[in-house]
Amino acid sequence: MDRHLYNLIKKCRKNDRQAQFDLYQHCFDYLLAICFRYQRQRDDAVSLLNDAFLKILLNIETYDEQRDFLPWAATITVRTAIDQFRASHQYHDNTDLMEHDSDLESVQMGPGHIKVIDELSSEEIQEMVFSLPEKERMVFVLYEWEGYKHHEIAEKLECSTRSSKRYLQSAKEKLKKELSHKQALKKVI
Repeated sequence: MDRHLYNLIKKCRKNDRQAQFDLYQHCFDYLLAICFRYQRQRDDAVSLLNDAFLKILLNIETYDEQRDFLPWAATITVRTAIDQFRASHQYHDNTDLMEHDSDLESVQMGPGHIKVIDELSSEEIQEMVFSLPEKERMVFVLYEWEGYKHHEIAEKLECSTRSSKRYLQSAKEKLKKELSHKQALKKVI
């Protein structure tokens, strides 16, 4: 760990307000990028980041200097996003998908879809992901971007592992359909 970051963390543990602000500035861009995976609007993403950073400061005593700080802070940020999702009314209004769904096979993207993805901007990809229903989007982001396993997602979102798999499959099917639509538009143009 670089000396400056080490000193900031040390001062934060002593509740030094300037050090807390400096650490916030140090982490801001990195953590905001994570928050944008969960919140579409900048104000909402910054609000999520602020909630996460408060948790980071409240738990800074538990941080182990042998580990990299930013990934540790990122984990807290993702967990904060999950907590907000679980607390939201959209989460409670949705029910689990049927447990007796047919086989949950992985949806594969074809070569044409990969070419279309390569031609999309990050904003277009993010817009496609945000067009997914809440639970599908959350499972997709946690699985594909954050690297969580289905049993971990199920535990965090309080659903079954099978439902997590089904949400991911449904999300991928919808994204594949959207990519097919974009591919057809490219051929017309």
